[in-house]
Amino acid sequence: MRVLLMLAIMLGGAALAALPPAYDEYQQARQVGDGVALARLAGADGYVGILAARELARRPELAPAQRLAYAERAARFDNSKKDWLLVGRLREQLGKSGAVDAYGRALPLAEAEEALARLAAGGDRQAYAALYRGGAYETLLRVLPTKEVSWRARALYRLGRYREALPYYQAWAASSEEGRLGLGRVLLKLEAYDLAAAVFGGLEGQAAAEGLGEALLGQGDQSGAAAAFARAGSAGRWRAAGIYEKLGQTDKARDLYRQLARGDSLYADDALLRLWVLARRSGDAADASWAYAGLEGGLAVLVGKQPFEPPRERSVYITPPRADLVRTLADAGHPDWAWGEVRFELNKQDDPQRRRSYADLLESLGMWGRALKLTKTLGRNSLSDWRMDYPRAYPDAVQAAAREFGLEPELLWAVIRVESRFDPQAQSPTGAKGLMQFTKGTWAEVAARFGAADPFDPEASIRYGAYYLSRQLRAFDGLLVCALSAYNGGPGYTRRALKAAGGDVWDFLRFQPRDEPREYVERVLWAYAVYKALYRWP
Repeated sequence: MRVLLMLAIMLGGAALAALPPAYDEYQQARQVGDGVALARLAGADGYVGILAARELARRPELAPAQRLAYAERAARFDNSKKDWLLVGRLREQLGKSGAVDAYGRALPLAEAEEALARLAAGGDRQAYAALYRGGAYETLLRVLPTKEVSWRARALYRLGRYREALPYYQAWAASSEEGRLGLGRVLLKLEAYDLAAAVFGGLEGQAAAEGLGEALLGQGDQSGAAAAFARAGSAGRWRAAGIYEKLGQTDKARDLYRQLARGDSLYADDALLRLWVLARRSGDAADASWAYAGLEGGLAVLVGKQPFEPPRERSVYITPPRADLVRTLADAGHPDWAWGEVRFELNKQDDPQRRRSYADLLESLGMWGRALKLTKTLGRNSLSDWRMDYPRAYPDAVQAAAREFGLEPELLWAVIRVESRFDPQAQSPTGAKGLMQFTKGTWAEVAARFGAADPFDPEASIRYGAYYLSRQLRAFDGLLVCALSAYNGGPGYTRRALKAAGGDVWDFLRFQPRDEPREYVERVLWAYAVYKALYRWP
């Protein structure tokens, strides 16, 4: 501890606070391997008990059954992949059920994959499913018996090896409707549209209708494709409406948009916006008024509706249990332990008031991302609640970057909230990292201008993100919709989509190849409007 204090002083920072006694004892017991002290701490009421249990689970001198009990306690609480890997090993060693489940939770750790491969090679069908769910398709193919045609078909499909997958889907289709749907999908990938249409045409349900629409579209039958898509759920109706528009059959398109607008799918707000656009173009004031009245969120902002009026009332949050302990751990440089104490207390008693109070505490400690994890499912009943869910996080870094690159800080906060919910360690399945979710290539591109930095460093991420966003605004002549789309989907994607729409922003929003950039624009615009509305007064 003395070394840490001296290091902080040498670096010119404030000295770290002393650890609470139980945590100080835990650190010392861990360093010297004091099993007796760790066992005593494992019975403590608090997150330190979880930490001590994790250490004991890794002590080979203890009986395997004891170690398993400790490991399961830690794994269930923190859901750590390394903890689940140990649980899997110990369950397997003791001959207990559930080893496959534990190894599956530990994926993509290489050791977990190897263990599942071994169990799968022994014929454990649950291991097949675990490998598939975990994306370990190559390993699954390596250990599958030849007779397992359904698993082999699906794994090959996921790997994009469609021609290899075809005979397995054909075999699977002989005895299963799921196999027939899969056969149709692989035929689409192989551009065998006539064969795919025949397969999907013999099946019922929305998935089959969507597949038939794809096959007919591949054959050039746009009218037939639109009719098929219209039977394929909300995503299908959205596609059908777009095809009808391009065919000049706007009445059919508007009927489908009305259906979507009255529902609660992902496309309801998009359908209202498109109906408003088409109604204005045709001079239909009634339809335009109806659509305008229904628009909410970011798309309402886009058409010029006034953002919502936040409540003026403020909540007074209680002081939650162990608030001083949580604050001390954070001040001592252990935010993970502070977060553990919060979760430990919420596991004992969880209610909205307690969650809000812990979130308020975490925000006061600069742990904005973790605060939002607590409030994600809660309603907003006061100005305080709204501001907690839309915090002005990392204020110095955001305001400095906004000044440097000519942006409004509210726009930066909106982008960060949508990108990472203020979690500086956020990492997407595609590898985007940090507060502003940079991909590896884009980070390297910006770092070449400003210098190497860690994408998980909040200040660097905010500064680099602000520069990149300002660059997109310049590239698209200040059109925020296009700049946001470029930030999310890439400038090349946005230019191509905008060109295909003839430069019309409304058509660009409607006919983008992917849904994600359009939804992203809507979410950022809404968050931007909320930030502008929430902080108009102290």
